[in-house]
Amino acid sequence: MITKHLVLAGLISSVMSVPAMASDWFVGGAAGYQQDTYKMKSSAASNQRNIEEDISYQFRVGNYLNDNNRIYATYGYNSDDIARQQTFLLSYDYLVSLGDSNKMNWFVGATAGMTHNGIKDSGFDSKNTFVWGGQAGLMYNINNSWSTEVGYRYLKQDYDVNASNGANSASYSLNDTQQVYLAIDYKF
Repeated sequence: MITKHLVLAGLISSVMSVPAMASDWFVGGAAGYQQDTYKMKSSAASNQRNIEEDISYQFRVGNYLNDNNRIYATYGYNSDDIARQQTFLLSYDYLVSLGDSNKMNWFVGATAGMTHNGIKDSGFDSKNTFVWGGQAGLMYNINNSWSTEVGYRYLKQDYDVNASNGANSASYSLNDTQQVYLAIDYKF
């Protein structure tokens, strides 16, 4: 728990210091593939493991602190057969140029935030949980205003929810989320 608080405090303090160091702001969107691994326990049936796959959508806004560092906030939405999920993330990426022109960059970074999960079956309450993880990918600067990237993000989730209906009880848990996405950003 202390680690989660330290990661979140570090990301918040980085975001709070942006106005003093601001260079290039950006806004963008992404779409991609998301895989969630659920575990279901029920008094009427044995334990089941479900892997749900669907499209995820993201909106993000951030700042390039310099040529090698960026921070950004992301809102994401995903709806699969089991649940609806909204994510609110703060992320930091370290960028490494893959040439003298600085057109292509490799990036790796850390992410922390909150996810709002809602199981679609009746009887289950929606719940907010802390999430954390990381991302990596390739970014291409099309020109001074536009860039695009392809990336992979892993989010560790500790989502557990229970419901009971008389003698029957059931629980869902979501351990992790994996995303592969394509993004386009506009710098201003």
